Amino acid sequence: MPRVSQEYREKRQRQILDAATICFARNGFHATSMPDIFAESGLSSGAVYRYFTGKQAIIEALLDSTMQPVLRGLRDAAEAEPPLTVPEILDVIHREMVTVPDADAATSLIVQFWAESMRVPHLQVSQRRDAAALHDAVLPLLTRLHPGDRVGSDAAWALISLSLGTLISQTVLKTNTVPTGTLVEELRVLLSKST
Repeated sequence: MPRVSQEYREKRQRQILDAATICFARNGFHATSMPDIFAESGLSSGAVYRYFTGKQAIIEALLDSTMQPVLRGLRDAAEAEPPLTVPEILDVIHREMVTVPDADAATSLIVQFWAESMRVPHLQVSQRRDAAALHDAVLPLLTRLHPGDRVGSDAAWALISLSLGTLISQTVLKTNTVPTGTLVEELRVLLSKST
């Protein structure tokens, strides 16, 4: 039997993960069955099980892959000239968070991960690890904006909180279409008036 290349394996895994994302977005984690994923992917059960032992393994693989594009985008941005502004950093996070396979499916998946992590301890651990990695990727970007000033760790958490809030209002609830730059400026004005 001929050996398959690493590229072929990665392409097949991505096909399965993309199909699972569509199924999970449509029906949720619990209502999606493995046969649903087989049908959406166009692959046989044997082909899917060759790469994943079951639905939980697919969920975990999706969880592991969700933050990687965001972290890559932020790490690449750490070298950008001129340094990214706060709205640009937020835009990188949002753009990279909702890329695969489409914004609505990706957003649904993210929200389901958050909900599932409330009841599954090892998913909560994974979500915390991803949040810490996001913090560690954001902090150097903020430090570059204020050379010579001490930018504390809390600044990165503040930006992440703003990011998650705008993600929910813009992408999940779709109640907010205000550009990120405008939101940041409005927040700056509010904070300046409250001190």
